Amino acid sequence: MGTSKLSIKCQTKSISLPCRSHPISFEIEELLNKIKTTAAEAVSAEAICSGLSQLSRLYKCMDDLLTSSTTQVLMSREQNKNWVAELVDESVRFLDICGSISDMLSEIKGHNRELLSALRRRKGEISFENCMEKYNCFRKKMKKNVKMLIGSLKQVNNMINGGGGDAVVADSDNHQLVAVISAVIRVSEVTILVFGSLLMFFCVPVPKTHRWSLVVSKFLHKGIVACEDQQENGIGNEFERIVDKIM
Repeated sequence: MGTSKLSIKCQTKSISLPCRSHPISFEIEELLNKIKTTAAEAVSAEAICSGLSQLSRLYKCMDDLLTSSTTQVLMSREQNKNWVAELVDESVRFLDICGSISDMLSEIKGHNRELLSALRRRKGEISFENCMEKYNCFRKKMKKNVKMLIGSLKQVNNMINGGGGDAVVADSDNHQLVAVISAVIRVSEVTILVFGSLLMFFCVPVPKTHRWSLVVSKFLHKGIVACEDQQENGIGNEFERIVDKIM
């Protein structure tokens, strides 16, 4: 997609939805601010889990907003069909990325169980060495998958930032619709932030003192290669240190 239908030629800094029509807007605003606060914390499992939990709540609120009768009427209008189509496309992309991340985490859990089981049976046994070999192969495969997923996040990021094309104004005189689109854009931005931080936590060494919002931003712009250079220098992330303890 060369042009982002979700980009709008107006200021959309805050949601500002009418309280009577969309009381959920205040909760959306609060959750967006919480995720931004979490993003300012040092990279850690706790910060990422907190971000994922807040993101889950945020999407439940967005579901309430988008399925409300007022929003449904706005979305059903002919002049708004383009941005609605883009909204659906973006949502499908996020679902695909989320599904891939879920599969990856399931595989990680499976390999961890195998390693622990082999270690408990007998230290130094050949079966444990075989498990480690399988795990190392999985790690290499996972890094390739992470590269592809980061590429997908970049595509969505380009979509919501205009993608270099002319921004499409969907019924821009309707302030309520503009506010809804603003909410969609801001939620998409924090989704990229949270998903990106999770992917990098498992594959890329990140010093704990770094805020993960800055790390994700750097990652989206410079790519995975620069981060892999850190790994070649022997800097391990929390996930790798856990595996080291098992060994």
